[in-house]
This record gives sequence, structure tokens and C-alpha cells, in this order.
Amino acid sequence: MTSLSQSTKASFGRYLGIGLGVGLVLGGGIVGFLHHRRYQASKLLHLQQERIVTSSVAANSSPAPDACASDCASDEARPAPCAQPGDCTVAGSAAARDDCAESWSNSSDSSDSDGEAPSPSGQQSLATFLARYGLERCEPVQELGRGGFGRVQSVSIPIPGGGVIKAVRKEIFRRTDGVSRTELLRQEVAGTLAGRGCASAVQLLGWTEPQTDDDPHELLLSYVPGMTLYKYLNLLHITYKDQCAAEACKKGKKGKRAKAPTPRTLLPTPLLKKLAISVLTAVDAMHNNNMCHGDIKSANVFVHETDAGGAMGFILGDMGTAEPTDSEGMLISGRIGGSRATAAPEQRVYLAGGTPACGLSRMIDLASVGLLLAEAAQFRSDPERLWAYSVFEDDLDEWVPEGCRDLCAQLLAPSPSDRPSAKEALAHWWLNE
Repeated sequence: MTSLSQSTKASFGRYLGIGLGVGLVLGGGIVGFLHHRRYQASKLLHLQQERIVTSSVAANSSPAPDACASDCASDEARPAPCAQPGDCTVAGSAAARDDCAESWSNSSDSSDSDGEAPSPSGQQSLATFLARYGLERCEPVQELGRGGFGRVQSVSIPIPGGGVIKAVRKEIFRRTDGVSRTELLRQEVAGTLAGRGCASAVQLLGWTEPQTDDDPHELLLSYVPGMTLYKYLNLLHITYKDQCAAEACKKGKKGKRAKAPTPRTLLPTPLLKKLAISVLTAVDAMHNNNMCHGDIKSANVFVHETDAGGAMGFILGDMGTAEPTDSEGMLISGRIGGSRATAAPEQRVYLAGGTPACGLSRMIDLASVGLLLAEAAQFRSDPERLWAYSVFEDDLDEWVPEGCRDLCAQLLAPSPSDRPSAKEALAHWWLNE
């Protein structure tokens, strides 16, 4: 398993602290900030290369946290979740997840006769307590992101009898474009619940049931600080360039001509496999519940530590674009959001204002997974080639593992009917060798 030392985990947490980045920049230390970022990335990559065990490709079984949707805050401002059992164990319990999803019931409709929340014990499970009282009793800790459509805060929730639960509160603002924020709330709730019970999909702790547009429109999501895959890949690329430059400088001093570094995948092969397994497992869960994610990309996948030993894992989040499908997998609404750069060919036609001949189905998610893997393997540092690959004008280089190239090609097949389902993709030989 890929793991991090105690000192590196501490550095990892310090890097993620918003205050550190803000303090360095406001203090005029932009150069210092860049050096700091490269230093942290170097430590991450060094340990990653040292401790990878190639047999470790199974998806993790840790509790699944969440972060805000892309329309709420920018990728830079948004927190990335990770799963650490000590911080929030609710999402890891199947019974708790079931309690949390029993109905559209939350803090607004439940209370004891004396006005006090009962202690979460006996029949009152922790998940039920959070679903009913979490939003009304949470205390803001820090604003993590804000946009035109909403904001996200980290919060703490005191538990009667002692203890505190860390979580994230997402608030959806009133819209000025005629879009119903109540429908947006219901859409995200339904999308997130479609991944209920999946260790590599985000989990929902609670939500409001607004009766009017003036009522609060909020979700309560599990949270532990982490990093988006987008940021993680950028750090790996920065570190790789620094290592190449240092090696060239070292050889130059000896009077030898520096050789070009041996090409390698940006995300090491064992982690590429784990990424594929984790995301495909989450997609399979959503599809089994007749829901299409619609916006799978590196900014919506989160890198986290699955246990105290520092093993790396991946979580699929941001279900705000999710759309329900019929029994055949076709989108019931006939519409979808998403990001053009990482969209399926037919989804891209729709986003450009056209009508795809094949319609829109849940198979758009599989094409996006193919692009995600191609980005993590090679193209994060070259967006132009990623775009060319997405429109079938380029291909992954031959030094990328054959199995990865084959799986990506299958997932991104031009015709949705030629793409494997998530379950079929999980059975691909490369993920099981």
C-alpha cells in the first residue's frame, strides 16, 4: 500500500491549511509559497515512489466524506475530503447510512418535548441524531468556499453527553436566474443518496426540507481535510519537473550530457488501478440506483488516507449535477450539466446546444472515467493533448501501460453502446492482473 510517514502527514495537513497559503501570499512571500508547495510535493512523491506495493489495487473500505459542488465554490477554494475513521464514523456504518436516508426528514421536523436533543444512544443512532439535529446545532468553524450560488463551511456538532462531530454544511443561495434552489437541493440529495453505502462515494449526513424558497436550503456532509485529485496531480507534475531539472544539473556539473528522463505515468500504476476501481465502483453504485453522475473529473475526485498507516485512496464527490435515469439508463429529463473538457462526445454536443443522435444516457459517465484515467496517467500536464485525445485526434503514448491504454479506449468509445458498463469495466484484465 502507498503510505505516508508521520512527518509527511503533518506536512500534508499543513499544506492544505488555508491559513498557510493566505499568510504566505499576503506577506509578499509568493516565491516562498511556491518553494513550499514544491517541497511538500517532493516529499509526497518521494514516499509514494518508495512505498508503492504493486499488489495493492483493491478499493478501500473507509468511511466516505464529501465536499461542496462545483457551482458553489471554485476548485481552489473548495475543501477536498478524505476518510479517517477517528473524525467521522457515521458514513462508514451501513445502519447509520440507512437511518440517514429514511426520508426527507431533518432538524426542522424533530425534537423532544423539552426542546433538547436526545443523546445518540440506544434507538437514537448517531446517524439519526445528525440527520435530525445536525444542521440546527452545528457551529461554524471556517468558511471553505463561496460562490454566486452558495457557500460551504466546516462545522462542529456537539453531541449530547460529550464529543464533537466534524462535518461540512453546504448552503444553496437563492437564484436570480429563475432556477429553483429547492430543485437543486433535491437533485443533489438524490444524487448523493444514490451512492449510499459505497466506500468510494460521498455520503450524506442530513439535509433540510424547505417548504418555501425563504426556508434554509442546506446539506450536511461528512468532512475531513484532504486534496482534490486535480491538485494532487499538479503537485506530482511540479515535483517531477523539479527532479528532472535537478538531475540534469547534477550531470551537467560532471561534464556529462544529461539524458532525457525515463517516461513514467504521472500517477504510479498501482494508484492508477486503485483510482479506476474506486471511481468505477462509485459509478456502478449510482447507476444501480438509476442515477447518472454527469460531471466526473479530477476536481471532483478526492485523494485521502484510508487508515492511520497513510494508505492512499480515492473518493468520488460532487453529486450536484446528477440526473435520474430510466431502467434502460437513459436520462429521464433529457438534459445534463457537466464540464465540456471532460464530457462524453454526445454530452459535449448537448452542452454546445445540439441534440445528440444517440440521446443522453448513463454511459456518459464511463467516457468521463476514461478521460480521468488518461489525465492521471499522462495528460494532466498537457491539457491540449487531453482535449485532442477526447476528440480522437491523439492517443496515450506507448510507455503508458497497455492495459491502461486499452481500458481508456474502451471507456471512451465514440458510440455509447460500445462502452462497457461500470461493472464490466471493473472486470477488465488490467485491473485484475
